[in-house]
Amino acid sequence: MAPTGRSSGGSSLPAFRPTLLRSFAPSVAKHADRLIQRLEETRGSFLEVTDPLFACLLDAIVDTSMGEQLETQSVAHSPIIKAFHRSSQLLFKRMINPLLASDWVFKQTRLWRELSEQLQVIHTLMDSLIDRRSAQLQQQGNEPRKALNLLDTLLLAKIDGEPLSRKEIRDEINTFVFAGVDTTTAAMSFVLYALAMNPEAQDRLQEELRQLPLGISIDLDTLNELPYLDALLKEVLRMYTIVPTTGRQTTRSTVIGGRTYCAGVTLWINMYGLAHDASYFPDPYVFKPERWMQETELQAEVPFSYIPFSGGPHVCIGRRYALLLMKLLTARIARAFQFELRPGQPELTLQAQMVLKTREGIHLAFTKR
Repeated sequence: MAPTGRSSGGSSLPAFRPTLLRSFAPSVAKHADRLIQRLEETRGSFLEVTDPLFACLLDAIVDTSMGEQLETQSVAHSPIIKAFHRSSQLLFKRMINPLLASDWVFKQTRLWRELSEQLQVIHTLMDSLIDRRSAQLQQQGNEPRKALNLLDTLLLAKIDGEPLSRKEIRDEINTFVFAGVDTTTAAMSFVLYALAMNPEAQDRLQEELRQLPLGISIDLDTLNELPYLDALLKEVLRMYTIVPTTGRQTTRSTVIGGRTYCAGVTLWINMYGLAHDASYFPDPYVFKPERWMQETELQAEVPFSYIPFSGGPHVCIGRRYALLLMKLLTARIARAFQFELRPGQPELTLQAQMVLKTREGIHLAFTKR
């Protein structure tokens, strides 16, 4: 969503067509292999998985959406990763404080000043990447220009005959990268946790992956044909609802559950509660990928009973892209390692922040197969 008032969401859609998504697989695999190398270097010691996953996914998402190499996995203390983390924390602090809802009030606070500093780090980097790619496209002159990624799509897009402004492009890119890295890191953290917590699921996934020839795990079409991998990811996204709530604003007087809401009211949808409703998912707090191997009649009959990427006109446009990242990373990591929870790790305390997180962190050991 472009904050300037012009929507470029429709022009972003070509960046997520299946053909283009398939072309991203080798790039994602390259960053996944770098992550595997880093995990091998731990030699089976326990580590908190969020930071290495975040660096891998930031590199992969910037590479496939902008065509640039950040190489944050090769940097011990990356300033861009620090800026992303701190910005997310500061935005959440504002979100939960009703006294900071007013922009005028917020801009009088130290919170706003620190957020501005962190965002400037992100904006400076993104502006330099956008400028570089824009110059490359201009050098092509009148040659036919084909969009290779999201940034190309935005640079070549026109709305009402006018190209997007540099700020509009940067805002779109920042939203996509920021949201994509945060949500997919959270999702992959829970995937690894669920596999470590449920060794039988890890064994069953291993058995399915063993049927693939070596090297085929970067083939997206092949991965899409693996029923247990698909069921596993669906169950993780249900059990650990990455975005626990979402909002919709009424455009006219609307009746829901016998109650009337006037136009202009923001209604919050409890997607975590929906995903744990026993009416749709028997034993909702039990991790059972098998429930997706044969969808129940009830799930098939009830629209929007499963909406990990939201639904309707504002469904997440990057959902196929997110699943591509998750399938490729899960397949490569599970093929490379046996992983286990730290002994005595308490049951996770889930926290609904910008995305679903855990208070304790997720500590795993990775043993080379």
